Amino acid sequence: MLALAKLWTWIGNLFIPLAIGWAFYVRNGLPDPPPPTGVLVSRGYWGLLVTLIAGAALIWTMARYVRLASRENARILAPQNTAFEDDTIRSRLISWGTVLVFATSVLLALTVFGVRYMESQIHRWDDQRPLQSDFWGSRMQAYELGCAKQPCFAVGQRMDAGGNPIFGVNDFILYVTDVALVLVLLFMLAGIVFL
Repeated sequence: MLALAKLWTWIGNLFIPLAIGWAFYVRNGLPDPPPPTGVLVSRGYWGLLVTLIAGAALIWTMARYVRLASRENARILAPQNTAFEDDTIRSRLISWGTVLVFATSVLLALTVFGVRYMESQIHRWDDQRPLQSDFWGSRMQAYELGCAKQPCFAVGQRMDAGGNPIFGVNDFILYVTDVALVLVLLFMLAGIVFL
């Protein structure tokens, strides 16, 4: 169980500063002028994907730890925070407080990155106008049009008004870009059910 507790602590302690820094970056950071929306949306996508992966890893690690702890009739089922606790000195406040802090940070990160990614409007690769003016409509239009050879679409505007490319905007790959988010989300939800 100690290995699971160390993994739990390591994932959470690594994720929190990473999420805080990336959230600052996704919300605009300090550049003047601010980056184009397509760049911020792309950053939001990666933040969302990493948050879902970290959330799934935390949930599955905790679920496995709780299963083992309940088999051994442990007095505290929450994984220990190995940065502050060891096997001989356990604190309900620290253990459950850590669960609360990790869960809150994942939920806040999902909100920040999700809101930014929901601003996405799919564009043709070199087009300045979106396929549709909303998140879902632009995706449905992209799937209707299809793509014979990548790159066909971008998650935001990739060309500025002068026709110059904007660097840092992700491709929108049909059946991959959003499907990856959905699959990791389902894996995370399965962990909650298992827990």
